[in-house]
Amino acid sequence: MNSRTAILYIASGFVAASIIFAGYLFFKKPEKIAPPSIEEAKSVIVFKDVKYSGEKKGVIEWEIRGKSGKKHVDKPVVEMEEIDGEYKPKSDLFVRFKGSKGVMDTEQETGTVEDVRIIHNNDYALTTKYLNFDFKKGLAVTDAPVKIEGSRLTLMGIGLLSNAKEETIKLMKNVTGFIEAKNGKYRFSADSFMYSMRDNRYLLDGNALMSGQDLRVTCDRLYIYTDGEEIEKVDARGKVRMYAKGSIAKNEQSVYHFKGGKVGPTASSLGEKNHSGTAGKTNPKKPAGGKALAGQ
Repeated sequence: MNSRTAILYIASGFVAASIIFAGYLFFKKPEKIAPPSIEEAKSVIVFKDVKYSGEKKGVIEWEIRGKSGKKHVDKPVVEMEEIDGEYKPKSDLFVRFKGSKGVMDTEQETGTVEDVRIIHNNDYALTTKYLNFDFKKGLAVTDAPVKIEGSRLTLMGIGLLSNAKEETIKLMKNVTGFIEAKNGKYRFSADSFMYSMRDNRYLLDGNALMSGQDLRVTCDRLYIYTDGEEIEKVDARGKVRMYAKGSIAKNEQSVYHFKGGKVGPTASSLGEKNHSGTAGKTNPKKPAGGKALAGQ
C-alpha cells in the first residue's frame, strides 16, 4: 500500500466518523433546557415614566410618579423606581415626597417607599429609610429612625405615625431636638413626641425635658404652645421641676408664660425650698421677669 492510498483510507475513516457522530447528535433526544416561564414573563408589564393618581369628589387628592415601573397583570400592584409625588388631603395642606423605589397597591391606595424625603407645606422636611403609607386613611408609618427639620423645629427619634387628616405627627421613642423661636432656642428630649399642626402645639410625653434661655423644666408630660413665631406658654404635668432665674418650681402641674423674652410662671404652683432656713419649709421667691406663687 503506497502512501497515497494510506492517506485516502485515513481521510475516508475521518469523514465516516464525523458523519456517524453528527448523526448521533442529530437523532439523540436533546437535553431539555427549561425556558423562562410564560406565565412569569407575562405576569408584569414594564413601563417608563409611570403615573398613578387618586381622586376625591372630582379633585385629585394624591399623585405618585416613577421613572420606571412594573405593573402586575394578575393583581393591582405596581413597583416603581425614582419616585416623586404629591398628597393634598386638604386645601391648606400640601405634602411632596420622594423615594428611591417603592411598591403600591393601586386599589387599596397603600404601599411602601424607600429612602424617603417628605416636604410639608414647603417648610418641614422629613427623612427616613422607609415609609408605609395609606392614602385613603391619610396615614404614614415607619419603625425606622426619623429626622424632621424645619424653620423652627429640628427633631430626631425612632418610629413615626403621621396622620395627615388630623394634622398630627408623632415620633414613637428616643426623641431629641430643639425649638427655635423669637424668644429663644430651647432643647428638649422625651420618650415620645407629638406635634399638632392645627393648634401649633407640641407634646413631650414621658421623661420630658426642656431647657434654654434661663429655663429648665423636667416633668412627665410637657405641652408647648406657639403662635408660629414665639413660644406662648408651656404646660408641665406630673412631677414638675422648673428652674428659672434662681427659682425652683415643684408641683404636679404648672403653666408658664413667655412674655417679652422673660419667663414667668403664672399658675399657683411655684415653691422654692429655702436652703438657708429650717429643713422642710418652703419660701416662695420671685424670679426676674415673672411672678412666683407658692403652691401645693
